[in-house]
Amino acid sequence: MNPIKSLLTMTIALSFIFCSAALADSIKERMKQRLPQIVDLKNKGIVGETNTGYLGFVTTRKEKQDVVAAENEDRKTIYTRIAKQQNVSTQLVQKRRAAALFADATKGHYYQNKAGTWIKK
Repeated sequence: MNPIKSLLTMTIALSFIFCSAALADSIKERMKQRLPQIVDLKNKGIVGETNTGYLGFVTTRKEKQDVVAAENEDRKTIYTRIAKQQNVSTQLVQKRRAAALFADATKGHYYQNKAGTWIKK
């Protein structure tokens, strides 16, 4: 499966499981609407996946900051809900998600390694 589709599918599934129905629908729709912009930013090398499960700017070029901030806010909501449901820390959920994103990395996209260095797959 395409890593981007995999990310969206997993995020949507998790949001359905761990968020209220109304909130899950809202997050799902927002993330779905942002996905093409995020893929474009990743394809341009402007953003990548951080080692904490969020989007981060790879360079000083900060195109579409509002999109990145909104995506990260929705991810934070999902991670927090999962952490509460599983009785673990939010940081653990973030690190697990970051590891999954790295495993499904798309060639040419940027990801942070554990040391915080941006690498291109």
